[in-house]
Amino acid sequence: MISLIPRLFQRAPALDPESRAWIHAIFDWAGNEPHLGSMLSKAHLVLPTAEHFPGQADNRQAMAQLVFDRVLEHAGLADSPFRLVHPGNLMDDPIPWDAMNTARPSRNPAEPQSAGVGIPYDPELVAHSQALIAHFAREIALRLLATAGEPPPALEGNEAHIAELLATQMGFGVMLANTAFQVRVNQCGACKGPSAERETALSRDDLAYALGLFCRRHAIPPSRARAHLNTPLRPALRHALRDLARREREAASGAA
Repeated sequence: MISLIPRLFQRAPALDPESRAWIHAIFDWAGNEPHLGSMLSKAHLVLPTAEHFPGQADNRQAMAQLVFDRVLEHAGLADSPFRLVHPGNLMDDPIPWDAMNTARPSRNPAEPQSAGVGIPYDPELVAHSQALIAHFAREIALRLLATAGEPPPALEGNEAHIAELLATQMGFGVMLANTAFQVRVNQCGACKGPSAERETALSRDDLAYALGLFCRRHAIPPSRARAHLNTPLRPALRHALRDLARREREAASGAA
């Protein structure tokens, strides 16, 4: 007798076929872009460990710079024009950004203009290391979109979503998935202290699927990523890997 009970408690894949197909399309697009493909082909799985992010700092600004430099190194962009913009407080001293999140020139010609492409951050995020890493990776990826020769599929209105997929291809999928929600730090109900949030676009299931695809394409054992994922995300990664294996079998049988 075949029992139906196990099937009743199996979690169905959260992503519809269109979403999965779009993630594949973005990965293919990025891999074929001359300015991105060579960088992404060398990407490795970045983990929230002391091995990948060594060092200590005495203050938030120094720690943010340390993390930012490590993110650039892991992405293969250590010699890029990206630089960290150190605000005193983003709420009190906002930095002007346009719709594509690039810094606008100051209206005061007397103010010195720093060279390079600025990446802002909220200093309150420094207390949440994975959120800070994910924020830097996403903001860098967002600016890399402007270097593409051909626009990615369904770009309009989806810039942030594509940036998170690109950041996953750069190797930062674990941190992006673990913080794929509004991360509030340094706030309590009693003191009403300052708070900060990492902006997110994709869901945990989206990013778990993208992380699985990254591991498959780079022949990275999924167990390496799974060990550092938050527990609720592990079933999503498992389902993603099953779907990816099924797609590969279907592609192989169709080509035969």
